[in-house]
Amino acid sequence: MPATVVSKPVDVANELEKIGLTSEMALEIVHAMAGAKADATENDPPGAGGWSAWRMGIRRSREVTIHSKRFPDWQRDETGQVSSVVNRKLGVRLLVANTDDGTGVEADDRFPQNRSKKGGATDRLVQMNQGVFEFMEQASNVVAFPKADDALQGVVSWYVCVYSDGDDLRAEISCPVGIEGGFFTGFHKRIIIIGGDGLGIDPTKNQKPDGEIVEFDIPVTRK
Repeated sequence: MPATVVSKPVDVANELEKIGLTSEMALEIVHAMAGAKADATENDPPGAGGWSAWRMGIRRSREVTIHSKRFPDWQRDETGQVSSVVNRKLGVRLLVANTDDGTGVEADDRFPQNRSKKGGATDRLVQMNQGVFEFMEQASNVVAFPKADDALQGVVSWYVCVYSDGDDLRAEISCPVGIEGGFFTGFHKRIIIIGGDGLGIDPTKNQKPDGEIVEFDIPVTRK
């Protein structure tokens, strides 16, 4: 079954709220990753840009979630040696990934593909996603994100997927349900943050819950 793709600004904001995020929080993570990658030069070792983007994505995702007053239940997590933040009340795990040019594209035959092979721990997280959604289909009284127990059962893993190539920046927060050979093969839902053809939210603006538009700038250093 093709993934559900959410790309209209109002729908994006609503879907993000369901997983404990705001548009501004999402953009902060995306721009932290893009800025870190852009800061790499030809004098850095191969792969430095991608690693820096991942590192800063994890850092910023923890900064904007753990200190959030609106969604106060986020915690750092290193289960299975996979760096993330987890909101057990919502049953959500948030991770980051550098992805290819399928990111932010609204098409049935295209989706973000991770640039580096994921390990066995990530395979298990994606397989857990599959189990959660299969259970949800069988039980009509299960809420969208069931509360997790201490073993993280029922936690759904979402990835901040970022494609950054020169001036081309696209991003989405999406839930993979298929992985093969360490690479994503399918998604349950894709929330477009910055997409092509004006999809997603305006990367230079943030919409508050009351509808007020607030502009903010995040500097990106290019060398």
